[in-house]
Amino acid sequence: MIKDLIDLVKQDHREVARLFDQLDRYRHRRPMLRPVLSTLLVAHDRAEEDVVYPRARDAGGAAGVGCRQREHLRTEDLLVRLGRADPDDAVFDSILTDLADRADHHFRREETEVLPALRDRLAEDQLVELAEPFIRSREHHFGERPGERRPTDLRRQAANIGLADVADLADNDLADLLRKLADE
Repeated sequence: MIKDLIDLVKQDHREVARLFDQLDRYRHRRPMLRPVLSTLLVAHDRAEEDVVYPRARDAGGAAGVGCRQREHLRTEDLLVRLGRADPDDAVFDSILTDLADRADHHFRREETEVLPALRDRLAEDQLVELAEPFIRSREHHFGERPGERRPTDLRRQAANIGLADVADLADNDLADLLRKLADE
């Protein structure tokens, strides 16, 4: 069966949840699993920002997209902190728990709000056609590290939140603004 965009997003969600479980259960594997989680989650989030969120905004889901985009920004901050933490330290456990809880909440909200709205508003053939751009975007973003966003990523994230008049902002100023919005 050909997978559509929604199937791919949900498949990534299940894989990320599996990685959280592995990181929690098998402490000795943390040094090798942490970069896998980070790589997958950053690539997945960027692909959603590139493909899913603009379509969801166009389909009338701007409020939900703005909230989910802010959650991506918070997730990225936690991934940066997780990357700096010693896997054997209690701080790592705390960050991992917070990150896993936030990701679970985020996935549930996407799967009960954003994705059903897309399914309602787009034809099945459109959802199938969007699977390829999602895969290409995810592949394009593999290897990107949390906290290292290109200007195009910053501008797309701002658009997903619904920020207007950011064209004149310097990249550092826009990154700072997005960080502040993530904390709200």
